[in-house]
Amino acid sequence: MEKHLDASLTPTERADALLAEMSVEEKIGQLCRIAGFNAYEREGDSIILRQAFKDKFAELQAGIVYGVLRADWWTGRSWETGLEPRLMAPTVDLFQRHALENTRWHIPLIISEEAPHGLMALGCAVFPTGLGLGATWNPALMEQAATALGDEAAAAGIHSVYGPILDLAHDPRWSRVEEDFSEDPFLAGALGVAYVKGLQGGSFPKPGRPFSTLKHFAAHGDPEGGHNSAPAHLGPVELRNVQGRPFEACVKAGARSLMSAYNTIDGVPCAANRALLTDLLRGEWGFDGFVVADGGGVARLLWQRFGADEAEVSAKALKAGLDTSSCGCCDFHAKGLRDALERGLLTMADIDQAARRVLALKFRLGLFENPYLKTGKAVEVIGAAAHRAVALEMARQSLTLLANKADALPLKNVRRVAVIGPNADTPMNQLGDYTGPQKRGDIVTVLDGMRELGARHGAEIHYAKGCKVRSLRRDLFDAALDTAKQADTIVLVLGGSSAPDSDTGFLENGASRIGEVREDAEFDKESGEGYDRAKLRLGGLQLELLRALRALGKPLVTVLIMGRPLIVDEVVELSDAVLLAWYPGMEGGRAVAEALFGEYNPGGKLPISIPKDEAQLPVYYNSHQPRGNYIDLTGKPSFPFGFGLSYTTFEYSELTVGEKVSVKVKNSVAVDGDEVVQLYLTDQVASVARPWRELRGFQRVHLKAGETRVVDFTLGPQELGFYNQELKFVVEPGRFTVAVGGGLDSLLEAELTVVV
Repeated sequence: MEKHLDASLTPTERADALLAEMSVEEKIGQLCRIAGFNAYEREGDSIILRQAFKDKFAELQAGIVYGVLRADWWTGRSWETGLEPRLMAPTVDLFQRHALENTRWHIPLIISEEAPHGLMALGCAVFPTGLGLGATWNPALMEQAATALGDEAAAAGIHSVYGPILDLAHDPRWSRVEEDFSEDPFLAGALGVAYVKGLQGGSFPKPGRPFSTLKHFAAHGDPEGGHNSAPAHLGPVELRNVQGRPFEACVKAGARSLMSAYNTIDGVPCAANRALLTDLLRGEWGFDGFVVADGGGVARLLWQRFGADEAEVSAKALKAGLDTSSCGCCDFHAKGLRDALERGLLTMADIDQAARRVLALKFRLGLFENPYLKTGKAVEVIGAAAHRAVALEMARQSLTLLANKADALPLKNVRRVAVIGPNADTPMNQLGDYTGPQKRGDIVTVLDGMRELGARHGAEIHYAKGCKVRSLRRDLFDAALDTAKQADTIVLVLGGSSAPDSDTGFLENGASRIGEVREDAEFDKESGEGYDRAKLRLGGLQLELLRALRALGKPLVTVLIMGRPLIVDEVVELSDAVLLAWYPGMEGGRAVAEALFGEYNPGGKLPISIPKDEAQLPVYYNSHQPRGNYIDLTGKPSFPFGFGLSYTTFEYSELTVGEKVSVKVKNSVAVDGDEVVQLYLTDQVASVARPWRELRGFQRVHLKAGETRVVDFTLGPQELGFYNQELKFVVEPGRFTVAVGGGLDSLLEAELTVVV
């Protein structure tokens, strides 16, 4: 028996034994990720591997296959050409069998897939996108969603899931802000840890569970000017205290893979940044998994002028701590590594180190002993009713009430409701980027939900689109106004869209390609990877439609379905109530209707500040000092981080600070509801500048009408500590201000003295 098959050895010992027998080409193959979505042909229920894939694998013998299940506009895979749940596991096993039978050492593949808010495949559960997940402020619910996601991935035979996305949403102009949990590192980290635990099933490795690949390391969400992949300007202290904090938390929670970001930090691209990928990640945090490049990330180093040719940039990336290429540049990277070895830019020890990390993880997962899926449960598990129920609860808890004048919501005694707007009944517009094609019957739009609930509330529901998200055509206006005139209440559903149309072009990594900026665009897409915006106003004729409907003098409720914070001051001014749903996922329309009719009391809070004007940016709350006013504009956002109304009112009292922090919270209205109790700290004297307020605790609690509850928090080193100028994590003695409440504008304060 070959030594590497001896299960009594440690995974690293087994990897070393195998490396001792492998050729250079075989080792380089383990460092290459190859695309799976274009590697098969489907004819009915018959799946065969394309000859081009077989030829490529014979040449490269890649260790990782990406996106076998992925279906979207970029891959060209649909319900007709892609993999339905019943075909997933057999196809994954087909790839695995080919690798085992066509490598000298019978090395199994790692199969990886995208899953930022649900597995990006046909028929899978679709949860709210990142900001919607963040708006729940509920890690326990996040863990339930990630468990469901992991169940679906495991049932299909997937080993590696790309998620959670831990970028901090510091600039709403950035196209990918919808994917982020929050602008705050503490909230993002708590939700990220819950994702990792739910996905991986607790401690790693757990047989049959996929492992998590964290994205995108680091500071990808704070790009210069809001441009995707632009440089991030921050130093090593801020990197550790802010941008890196969610990643550190998830690494220590057991994540075993991580994806490097496209951007540079202090002039060094993340994909070739040794200080980031080796010194910090592995040295300081103890990460012992492997690092993958984002799509085209190694080849991008040439575009970033970080080397003269393939060999130089591939060598720099590998020596910095990046282990595997993306599927978009596997040929580039493989050639670069070969040439780098020949030219002395790399040693065999460098190649072995990276290959060891990949192989050791395969041994940890038990893939050499159990390479194939043993149960074919994908049909029963994927898109299961229990997973849809979690998606519905996530959508409910993400709903954030921005305005409710004279208690316009919930709707009472309405008989004829006009549901109008571009996002009232456009299914893909409520799902967000990185979502596979969905069957119409699997998505509940706002119109669907209103019709379902209207029937039991005695309300007739009538619909007119009115306009599209970006179009300037007015041909739908008259029908919308006529419909509204016949109603006693108007529900207007506005916002944005991340759904590409049939003419959208794509870059090699799947990002949408922006061509000429046109004001007369007929498609809706204005968000999602590649769609950075300079202006954050509602597109097309949406505001004009709002003004025309307001002029009718009828009660008007606006629902916002969108992927990024848009400037909504006029929407709030002209509406009787405003409910923000972000991109609420497949069950979003039902959740919205429940809230409008009062069957659910919205309790979400903003995970990101909503600006009043683009000129204010940035407006994230936790700056080193409160931002002052301009001579021509306030410095405050329209809605701050942590804001969210309810159909009830919560009163706070008796804040006490000692070994624990306690506060009394009372539901003072005769309606049950959720409140997110938020705890902020201000370090009054520190060795480095600290935020004027920073979130260091939160709990989402459900209180019955009239109920009072004591909510407790514990403050330990992770809440009180920070990285100092020496890049050491410390808790410094001194005075802190503890502030607790339901939002930044209504906090009780007390003083805390820390003695170390």
